[in-house]
Amino acid sequence: MRKILRILLILIICIALVPHDTNAITLGEYEAKLQQYKDEAAANQAAINKTEAEIAETNQQIENTKTEIKNLADEVTKLNEEIAQYNEDIKEKSLQTKELFQYFQMSNGENTYLEYAFGAETVTDLIYRMAIVEQMTEYNEKVTKELEEMIKANQEREKEIEEINKDLEVKQKELEEKVVSLGNTKSSLTEGGVTIQGQIEIYEDIVEAYKNQGCLSHHVIGVDCAVNGSAGVFRRPVSVGYITSEFGSRWGSFHRGLDISNGDPYNTKIYPVANGTISSIWQDLYGALIVSIEHYEAVSGTYYTSMYAHLSSYAPNIYVGKYVTSDDYIGYMGNTGYSTGPHLHMEIAPCRLYLDSECYSWNAYTAFVQNQSYNGFKGPRQLINFPSGTYNPWYTR
Repeated sequence: MRKILRILLILIICIALVPHDTNAITLGEYEAKLQQYKDEAAANQAAINKTEAEIAETNQQIENTKTEIKNLADEVTKLNEEIAQYNEDIKEKSLQTKELFQYFQMSNGENTYLEYAFGAETVTDLIYRMAIVEQMTEYNEKVTKELEEMIKANQEREKEIEEINKDLEVKQKELEEKVVSLGNTKSSLTEGGVTIQGQIEIYEDIVEAYKNQGCLSHHVIGVDCAVNGSAGVFRRPVSVGYITSEFGSRWGSFHRGLDISNGDPYNTKIYPVANGTISSIWQDLYGALIVSIEHYEAVSGTYYTSMYAHLSSYAPNIYVGKYVTSDDYIGYMGNTGYSTGPHLHMEIAPCRLYLDSECYSWNAYTAFVQNQSYNGFKGPRQLINFPSGTYNPWYTR
């Protein structure tokens, strides 16, 4: 029994002493991340489609509101025309009544109605004449009252239309502002979609590259497949150059790398700073040509990502998954993207971009590099011997 316990104890100690690679990544994890970005892209596109539908619906509401405003304006015009006509009718009715009374008038005195009525020769004639006067008076009052009520109703409707029109104008303005807001939302979603789509393309390249190297989903990359050599010595990325801008705080923001240039930038070849595997080749949102390379530093057991931006062109034979040495050029110095002049923007970070938990996304990567600098990390100068200061040239790698 003691012998068995001794053997078990030895096994437990041996297992505990076996080093575990916390950075071990399987191809399946790459594939899962690829699917994650595809799902995000699908959700993003669904949000864009929904926003476009809302924009179309809102634009239709604006057109309906414009039509309603026009119809109300036409109604106001019609009401004003009717008011003018009613006023004319009142004048005409008054004139007709006056003419009738003048026709029956017996004298030019002020008591025309009475003179006419009491001009009767018989009782029957008097009653008849009184009836005529009463009917004419009632008719005149009735018609005049009806016309005045119509005018009043039209004027009230005109005021009502003015209030409705104000409300519709406010509604139209709100709808137009909504369209602008929705347009901004769509623009934001579209920009995010470009970023997501870019990461999808990067992961598709990565997965394909490792599959081409014989990796299966359960294989640990660098152990079961795609086994490459150590990074070796870290070297400068150009043979002749000088630093124009340092790693760290700059112009009110954080500069994640070193900017490097020389007197003949467009003819300057860019080399990997160490041996490694090309992990991605892409253009950022501003159009900068970029290459990133993954390195494994065997002594410390650390993975690094080096990044080379603003290239004028790529080397003709590079592709994702290709193992390169520090003597294989990857492109030429340039001025692509958001750049104020031809130079190489070069970054080095102690993680694998889009893979390790610290750098699983672009935002995570940028935050990680900045946080590392607060803990003493010096960017490219941490691993490469550059002349101190800026604009101090070197003539060898």
